[in-house]
Amino acid sequence: MTFRGKKLSDIQEQDLQRLVHEKYQERDTVEYKRDMYGNSDEDKREMLRDITSIANHRGGYLVIGVEEDDEGIPTNVVGIGVGNHVNRLRDSCLDNIDKRIVGLDIEDIPLSNNRVVIIVSIPESINAPHMVTYKGLNQFWKRHGRQKDKMTIDEIGEAFDRKLANLNRLDRFLFLRKAEILETIGDRTHMVISSSPAYLRDEAVFDIHDVELRAKILNPPCLAGNMGIISCGIPYPTIYGLRANIPRGTNSSLYQYIEIFSNGYIEFGKLIEERQYGKCFAGQADTASIVNFMGFIENIYEQYLPLTPIVVSLAIYNAKGIWLADSESTRRDEPIKWQKQHLELGKFYAENISEEHKLLTKHICDKLWQAFHREESNVFDDAGTFQTTGRRGYNR
Repeated sequence: MTFRGKKLSDIQEQDLQRLVHEKYQERDTVEYKRDMYGNSDEDKREMLRDITSIANHRGGYLVIGVEEDDEGIPTNVVGIGVGNHVNRLRDSCLDNIDKRIVGLDIEDIPLSNNRVVIIVSIPESINAPHMVTYKGLNQFWKRHGRQKDKMTIDEIGEAFDRKLANLNRLDRFLFLRKAEILETIGDRTHMVISSSPAYLRDEAVFDIHDVELRAKILNPPCLAGNMGIISCGIPYPTIYGLRANIPRGTNSSLYQYIEIFSNGYIEFGKLIEERQYGKCFAGQADTASIVNFMGFIENIYEQYLPLTPIVVSLAIYNAKGIWLADSESTRRDEPIKWQKQHLELGKFYAENISEEHKLLTKHICDKLWQAFHREESNVFDDAGTFQTTGRRGYNR
C-alpha cells in the first residue's frame, strides 16, 4: 500500500522518502507532481482533471512536491513553497466538480528543508462519475495507468451502469449470504454484523496467506476490561477466505465467529443466549462486541483497502421475542419484545471509516435501540465514545 494504511494526518517526511527508496512507481492510483498547479485557467482545469480522473477510476493519491523520472519512479522529495495550497485546492474542488467527491482529503506534509509536500487523498467515490465544471468545461475524465483521458459518451454511460450494477451485486451478495447464515444457525438466535467495500468486486483483495491479516483476526481490538471480546481463536482457510470460530459447549453449536472473505467482505456473528427472563440483547455487553468489530474493520480496511467507502449491516436472526436489557431493572425492559422473525437494520454507508467509525457505531446502535422503543442507545456519549464505566440516562 502507498502509505501502509496511515491516516493522511499521520504521514511524515520519512513516509515520502520511503516511496523514493522503494521506487514506488506512478500508477493508476498514484500520481506525482513536482510543482504546484498555477493560477491560470488551464492550470486549474488540469488539477481538476487529475483529481476527478482518479476518483472516476478507483481512488488513490495525488502527491505534489515529488520529482519523478520518465518512467514515473520518484527520485527526490523536493517539496514546494509553503502557502495556502490546501484551502485553494479544496475550494476549487468544491466549486468546480459535480457531484462533490465526498471524503476528499488534502494535507500538507512539512519537510526538513522548510518546504511542504501536498497530498490529495481521493476516495473511490460512490458518487462517480464526477464532472469537471470549471468555466463551462463540463467533461468527465478517467485514469488509465499513468495517463488520463477524457471519457467518451459510451464510457460515461458505462460508469453509471457500473454504479447501478455494483449496488445490485452487493445486494445479491448480501441476500445469498443471509441464506447461508440462516442455514448454518438453524433456529438459534444470532447477532450478525458485517462490512463490505461499497464497490464489491469479484477479484480477491485479501490474501489468506498474509501473516499480518491472520494476526489481526487472532488478536482483534478489545475494550478495556475485556468487554465484548470478539476474538475467536486461530483462523483457518475456507473456500471464501479465512475464518475463526468458537463452539458452544459439548454440542459444538456455534457460539461466535469471525470470517473474512477474499473479496473484502468481513463478518462477525455471536449467539444471543437465553437469560433468566428469556432471550435478550444485553445493552452494554453485546454493544461492546459491536464497538470492537467496528474497531476491527477500521484496522483492516485502513491497511488493506484505504480510501474505500464501505457498507455496514447488522441483523439479529431468529429474533422473535427478544428484548433489550437496557436498564438497571430487567423486568422493566422485558415487556417490549421484537415481534417479527428477524430484526434487520439495513445498510449503513461510510465514506471514511477511520473518521466515521465512532459516530457510525452510535448511529447503528441508536437504530437498534429504537426497535425497542428507545430514543437512542444509552452507552455512548455525543461524540460516539463507548461508555465503559457508566451509562447515560435510561431512555424510553
